[in-house]
Amino acid sequence: MDRPSPFSSAFCFNFVTSSWDRLSPMLSPCGSFPCSAIRGSDRILVAGGGSRHTMFGASGSRMSSAEMYDIGRDEWVALDGLPRFRAGCVGFLVGNWEEREFWVMGGYGESRTVSGVFPVDENYRDAVVMELNSGGKWREIGDMWEEGERRQLGKIVVVEDEDWEGPGIFMLDGSDLFR
Repeated sequence: MDRPSPFSSAFCFNFVTSSWDRLSPMLSPCGSFPCSAIRGSDRILVAGGGSRHTMFGASGSRMSSAEMYDIGRDEWVALDGLPRFRAGCVGFLVGNWEEREFWVMGGYGESRTVSGVFPVDENYRDAVVMELNSGGKWREIGDMWEEGERRQLGKIVVVEDEDWEGPGIFMLDGSDLFR
């Protein structure tokens, strides 16, 4: 096989037995996806994802689907998909009970070819946000860095949300701090 296969298997670690318990499979097989537990709701969000070719990473698959896992029912439910294909990104939850949001930042999506031969990823500089308490609709957030900057190994994003009072989102770039 020339590329990693996406998977639909899901597992939960049981701390009592120190073993992995198999859960119901995801609706859409995927890998390299962002996910986050929804605090106080026994649910887990998953969005996007894909698979990678071992030699030409951009030759893998990309997805825009989103799903939510209900721990109590052991079932997955389809949600509105991301605005575009996105894999290799990060996901996190911010907000309080009135306004909870699932943020998905960075990653890669569409691919292009260089010199008509080598496929390369289109790395995303932006973020998308699902408003969980407003029908689960996605909205797009602007770019985190300028065109032409290579940030695959660069900026770091840190999120703080003390006592669910509202998020502080910081981006670190060398010695600069952006809020």
